[in-house]
Amino acid sequence: MTIKRLSNTKTAAYRRWSDRVTRGLVSGGGALVLLTLLVMFFYLLYAVLPLFRSPSVTPLGAVPWSQAVRDQAAAPPDGAGVAAIQAMGIDASLSSAYVIDGRGQGHLLPRRGAAPSAAGLMADFAGLAAASGGQPLYLLLDRRGNARLAQPHGRAAALSWVFPFGENPLPLSGDGQPLRHAALAQPAEKQAVMAAQLASGRILVARLGPAGLTRSELTPDDGDVDEVLLSPDGRLLYLRAGNLLSIYRLSDDGQIQLRQRQALAPAGPAQVTLLPADGSLLVRAAGQRLALWFDVSDDNGHHLARIREFAAPLPPGAQILASAQRAVFGVLAPDGTFSLFSARQEAPLLQTRLAPALRAVFSPIIGEPGPGPGGGADEAIVTLDAGGWRIWRLDTAFPDISWRTLTQKIAYHHYPAPAWVWQSTAAGGLDGGKFSLVPLLAGTLKAAGYAMLFATPLALAAAMYTAWFMAPALRRWIKPAMEIMGAVPSVVIGLIAALWLAPYYSRVLSGILLLPLLLPLAILATGWGVSRLPARLGARFSAGWDCLLLLPVVALVVWLACRLSPWIDAALFGQPLSGWLGDDFNPLNALVVGTAMGFALVPVMFSLAEDALFNVPARLIQGSLALGATPWQTLLGVTLPSAGAGLFSAFILGLGRATGETMIVLMASGNMARVDGNLFQGLRALAANIAIEIPEASLNSGHYRLLLLTALVLFIFTFLINTLAEALRLRLRAHYRQQDGETG
Repeated sequence: MTIKRLSNTKTAAYRRWSDRVTRGLVSGGGALVLLTLLVMFFYLLYAVLPLFRSPSVTPLGAVPWSQAVRDQAAAPPDGAGVAAIQAMGIDASLSSAYVIDGRGQGHLLPRRGAAPSAAGLMADFAGLAAASGGQPLYLLLDRRGNARLAQPHGRAAALSWVFPFGENPLPLSGDGQPLRHAALAQPAEKQAVMAAQLASGRILVARLGPAGLTRSELTPDDGDVDEVLLSPDGRLLYLRAGNLLSIYRLSDDGQIQLRQRQALAPAGPAQVTLLPADGSLLVRAAGQRLALWFDVSDDNGHHLARIREFAAPLPPGAQILASAQRAVFGVLAPDGTFSLFSARQEAPLLQTRLAPALRAVFSPIIGEPGPGPGGGADEAIVTLDAGGWRIWRLDTAFPDISWRTLTQKIAYHHYPAPAWVWQSTAAGGLDGGKFSLVPLLAGTLKAAGYAMLFATPLALAAAMYTAWFMAPALRRWIKPAMEIMGAVPSVVIGLIAALWLAPYYSRVLSGILLLPLLLPLAILATGWGVSRLPARLGARFSAGWDCLLLLPVVALVVWLACRLSPWIDAALFGQPLSGWLGDDFNPLNALVVGTAMGFALVPVMFSLAEDALFNVPARLIQGSLALGATPWQTLLGVTLPSAGAGLFSAFILGLGRATGETMIVLMASGNMARVDGNLFQGLRALAANIAIEIPEASLNSGHYRLLLLTALVLFIFTFLINTLAEALRLRLRAHYRQQDGETG
C-alpha cells in the first residue's frame, strides 16, 4: 500500500486561503446586515419627514376683470363696486371662479376665454347666506321674505348655475317682510336647513327635503339678535346677541330646545366664525385674541367651552378664512399679511404675504380626493381686488400633526379634558384622526413590563436549577423540551390566550391573584418537609431529581386556587371578582398579555441563561467548593457573577422580543389605546397597532406616514436596547475575564 504524504506547504496555503475566504464571508455578511439596517432606517426616515414639512403658498396667476364683468357687476374702474360682491368661489380644477354680486346676479369668471352672461339668481335681491359646511350652496333672499337655493354646478367650461331644490321661490317669512341674519346648512344631498330672524323678531327654522318644507319658530330670550348660525349637520342653532351666545338643539320633528347660554367675552360684541371641518367656533372679541370654542362633555352632557387662544394679530379689517376640508383657518390682514393656523395648536403654521385683497376664500381641494405623494391634498386661496382675482396654491401639508400633538395632551371634541388619544378615524366626523404616540408607547412598555415580570423569575430560576442542581440525565431531557416549547408559533399562543385563557381568568381571577403568594409558600413548605424526613426516607430522593416531587405540589396548588376562587368571590364580593370590578375590568387585559407573552419568552431566556451558567469555568466552581462554600454560596457568589454577561443578554433579548411582539399582543390585549398601569385593562402596542391599521391606511396619507413613524420609533428603540445590551455584555465579559486572569 502506498502512503500518500501531505505537503506542509500546500496545507498551510490552503488554510490561509480558507481563513481569508471565511473572514471575507463573515465580514461581508455583517456588512450586509448593517447595510440592510441603514436602508430600513433611511427609508422610514424618508417616509416620515413629510409629516413635519411646513405649509407653503405659491401664486398660480392673476385674472383681470373683463369689461363685460365690470359692466354686469356695476363695478367702476376704481374697484369700489368689488366690495358689493356677496359670495365667491372657484371650481376644483381652478379653471373658473364665480361671484354673486349685490344685485343677485351670478357671474362665471373663466381664467381663459370670454366670460358668459350673468345669470339672474334672485330678483329684488336682499342678501344671501352660504352653507355652513363649506358646500358651494347659497341661500338667496329677496325683500319680500322669499328664498331660493342656488349653486354653481359642473367644472371648467361646463360650469353653470343650477337650483337643486327648485326654481320657484320659497315663501319663508309668510308675512311678506324681509328676513335678516340668514343661515344655511346642508346635512345631506337632498336636505337643507335654513334659519333667519323674522321682522317680528322671532327666529324661523325651516327644513327642506323630499317631503317638502317644514317650519318652526322660537322667540329668542334676548329679543333682537346680531348673528344667526347653523352647525354643518343642521343640529345646532346659534344665536348671538352682543357677547351672549344661545345654543339650541334642533330635532327632525321641528322641536327647538335651549341647550346653553354662554358669554363669549366680558363685554362688548363678539364675532363668531364656524370652522366647517372641525365643528368649532372662532370667536373674535374687541381687545382679545382670537379664541377657539367647541363642545366638551361632563356629567351634565355637552356644553360649549373656551379651549385655546391663537397668537394671531387681528388688525381692523382682517378677514378670517375657514377651510371646509381641514381643521385650519387663515387670517388675512388688509395689507396682505396671511397667517395659517391649525385648530389644534396656538402658534401659526405659516406666515407669509399675499397681495392686498378686498375679499378672499378657500377653494375646494385641488385634484382628486386623497393625498398626493408629498403629503396631504392641496387647497387654494382665491382673492379679489380692484384689478381682478388671483389664485394662490396652498400646500397645507399635515396641519393636525406636530411634535406637540404627538406627545402632549390635546383638547378634543366631547372630551372632558385634554388627553392623549390615538384614534385613527373621527368619531362623529367633527374632526380628523387623533394621533398621539403616548398611548402606543405606554401600551408597548406595559405589555413588555408585565411579560418580563412573569418570565424573568421563571426563566432565570429554571436556568439556575437546571444548570446547577438538576441531575445530568434529567437535564438532557429538559433542555430540548424547553427549546421545543420556544418553537410554538406566537399566533397559536395568542389564539389560546384570547379564546381560552382570557375567559378562564375572568372566572377564577381571585385565585390567579393569590398564586404569587401561595406558590412560594407551597414550595418553601415542600422543601422544609423534605428536609425534615427521616434519613432513610430522605435517601430515597436522589439529588437533582427533587423537582419531580415539586411539580405535583405546584400543580395541586394551582388547581386548588382555581377551584376555590368562586367560593372566595362569593364570600368577599358576593359575585365574581371580575364582575365586581365592573368597568375597571376588561377580559382581554394586561394580565392575560403578560401571562401569554411571558410563556413565549421563557424558553428564549431560559436557553441563553442556562448556557451562560453551565459554561462557567469548572475551576472557579471547584475552587469555591474546595474552600468550604456551600453550593448555594457558590451559585450566588461565583457562578452568577461569572455568568452575568450571558444572563444580561438573556434579559435584554427577552425585553427586545417583548417590545416587538405582534401577534400575542394583537390577539390578547383588547387593543385599547390607554395610558395607565392597570393590570385589568387592555392596551395597544406599537407593533400591534401597525399590524391592525396599515392595511386600511391610504398610501402617503398622514395616517399611513404616522404608522411608519411608529415603526421608526420601534426600530430605534429596539436598536438602542440591543446596542446597549451588547456594550454592557462585552464590558462585563472583559471585567470577569480580568478577574479570572484571562487575556484577550
